Amino acid sequence: MAKIEDTGKVWFPGKFSPEYAVRVENLILVPGCGENDAIHCRVNGNGLYVDLHDAKNGRRTARRFPLDLSPSTPAALFNGFEKTKHADVLVVTAKDNGVEEHSIGGEDYLRKSIASLDSESFWELLGFRISGD
Repeated sequence: MAKIEDTGKVWFPGKFSPEYAVRVENLILVPGCGENDAIHCRVNGNGLYVDLHDAKNGRRTARRFPLDLSPSTPAALFNGFEKTKHADVLVVTAKDNGVEEHSIGGEDYLRKSIASLDSESFWELLGFRISGD
């Protein structure tokens, strides 16, 4: 079964700062974390499930990255990776076709007590069925 092998940051040409990335087997995925986001990632079946929670601004986003997507965005492994050799790579980003995304913010965030949910419950609320490992 696939699992998260390493995490770190990647640098995109022309960008001012690096972005958080996750390596699952040989695939580098960039979840698209915001500045205030707390992040929780989990591999389940053929997908990386990402929970991005910006409590400060009252927004929570769930993303599912299918692990069979083809990476197409050039980047360089920047820092933080401990089990992955520095290299120029192609990555999958949150903007790529095939990545599913659902967000809850504003009054729904408050009314549904989204801040108090664990990641599993949040993903299930949005229709992502997560089963045990």
